[in-house]
Amino acid sequence: MCELMGYSFAKPIIADFSIREFGTHGEDNADGWGLAWYPDESLGVIKEAGKWKASLHSGFLETYGALRSQIFIAHVRDLTVGEPTRANTHPFSRELGGREYCFAHNGTLKNADDLPLGRFHPIGTTDSERFFCHLLDEVGTWKKPLADAENWPRLHQKLAEHNRAGTLNMLLSDGQRLFCYHDAAGWKSLHYRYMLIRDQEKRCFEDTDLRVELGGEHVNFGVVVATQPLSPSGWEKFLPGELLVLESGTVRFSSHRGNLAMKELTKAS
Repeated sequence: MCELMGYSFAKPIIADFSIREFGTHGEDNADGWGLAWYPDESLGVIKEAGKWKASLHSGFLETYGALRSQIFIAHVRDLTVGEPTRANTHPFSRELGGREYCFAHNGTLKNADDLPLGRFHPIGTTDSERFFCHLLDEVGTWKKPLADAENWPRLHQKLAEHNRAGTLNMLLSDGQRLFCYHDAAGWKSLHYRYMLIRDQEKRCFEDTDLRVELGGEHVNFGVVVATQPLSPSGWEKFLPGELLVLESGTVRFSSHRGNLAMKELTKAS
């Protein structure tokens, strides 16, 4: 099955990603992998069709410790629509309003071929990329695309509408915020966990297919999001149909929890 992972931190952090032996999940995610991050205002993306363990790029990433960013998005793919090509591999990226947007999707949207397009057009043949293009076309008509909190309920409504046509777990970033949406029927699940990193401390999540090592200077904190928990404890489930907006390591918005519950969520995180 496809899997998503993303995180938002208060300060740029060094991340050492190792999507190693896929184990029981690995062979089901053999159709592509991708990693995206924001070293500055621009977006960096490395992705390939195929298995992580068969890639020369992955060997470099496993030993390269200088990828620093507040936001990372990772995806491993088990294709449902589109051939196993780089063009069809997540994450996808587009520029809108002077920002580079990044998108990764887990699921299948059955109406994707019918979605109208404007400025943005897909390069590959996936329902995911076409939906991303359609979504950015829509967001581009708003006065303050996603930078304004008033538009976050509007984004949630848009995602919920399209979710009716299939299954939708997704991560979207504009370089400052990470938008995380969980399928309304609870398909495949999505989890989050808060992390606090003290001076020179490393925190490590491990399982058979994904390990993330996080290191930071001084005190840093953030929220990690993953399809499946990356460690035995400390993870909470998204509510079905929930949109969480993360910014600088803090939960800024939840479509489902309300102001009081949001305060408790932020305190707990």
